[in-house]
Amino acid sequence: MVKVYLDYDCETPRYACTGCGNCSSIIGRSLCSIQNRGCCWYFPKFELYDIQRMSKTLEGLQVLNTIRQNPLTVVYPYYQHAKGYFDEKSYKEYIDSNNLMETGDIKDHTIFFRACPFVKEGHGCTIPVRYRTFVCNFFICDEIIGDELLKEEFKPYIEERARYSKWLYMENDSLRHLLYEKKINLVDNFEEVVQFLQELPLS
Repeated sequence: MVKVYLDYDCETPRYACTGCGNCSSIIGRSLCSIQNRGCCWYFPKFELYDIQRMSKTLEGLQVLNTIRQNPLTVVYPYYQHAKGYFDEKSYKEYIDSNNLMETGDIKDHTIFFRACPFVKEGHGCTIPVRYRTFVCNFFICDEIIGDELLKEEFKPYIEERARYSKWLYMENDSLRHLLYEKKINLVDNFEEVVQFLQELPLS
């Protein structure tokens, strides 16, 4: 039986699912060369709060460096978007075949041909939980939370996830304002921003 539970890694919360790695949900299906990647088709967006958490430890700074070294990572003024693998050739052949899978509410079929740059086949995410994004730590597929028999049990988890998301949004907004006042950003002053976040107390 698949179980979902709350877990912590150095005070960073996440929802863990025992089904990950042996996922049978539609959204976890891979049609690209990277198999057994579960739902790790998402290209993570690392916000200022994520970067601030990384700045506090040597391990975190090494993770931040790994993200920067990813050749497809795009740096924006107040976040980094780590783009990953997309099997465009196989996706085009799939679309041209007119033999698309029945995917219910899933309209974007590119997800079956994508993989996060930090997922390792058969292993999962190579980034420690404490440095992952909110989306990565709190995603639970609809096939689990949509179960009619479990909806009431999941309700407090979904509500608390929404509360935590709002709190993170406010934290990121606050950090953006501070950087704006100092006239620094990740594009033009990456090291300076990291040092500033390092010295700032972590909420």
